[in-house]
Amino acid sequence: MHKLSIKAKKDSPEVLFDPETNIFKVVGICHPENVTVFFQPAIDWLDSYKSYLTKAGKDDKKDIKVIFFFRYFNSASYKYLITLLHKINEFTELGIGVFVEWHYEKDDEEMKESGIELFEFSMLKMPYVCIESEF
Repeated sequence: MHKLSIKAKKDSPEVLFDPETNIFKVVGICHPENVTVFFQPAIDWLDSYKSYLTKAGKDDKKDIKVIFFFRYFNSASYKYLITLLHKINEFTELGIGVFVEWHYEKDDEEMKESGIELFEFSMLKMPYVCIESEF
C-alpha cells in the first residue's frame, strides 16, 4: 500500500499517511477553498487502507498514531476533521489500536480547547492527548 502525501499550501495543511509506520499526520493551516476537494483524497485513502488490511488479514497489525497540529482551521474543515476521526476509528473494528495526539502551540489555549471539543463532539472513544508543541 502506498503512502498518501499532500504538500502544505498557504491555505491547506500537509497530509502524510504512512502505512509503513502507521503514523498519520495532518499539520498546518487548514482553510482550503474547497474542503471537499482537499479532504476527499485522505478519506478515500483511509477507505482503501482499511480494505487492504481487511483483505490482507494480517495478524501483525500495528497500532495507528494520528498527529494533528494546526495553527488555524475553519468551521468547514472542522466537519471534515470529524469525518477523518470517524474513518480512522473504523480501524479499531479490525483490532487495530488508534491513538491521537492533538498538538497546539504554546499559549494557544483556543486551539487546545478546539481539540478537546472536537473529540467530545465526535463522541468517539479513541484515546487522545493534547500536547503543547512548537510549530
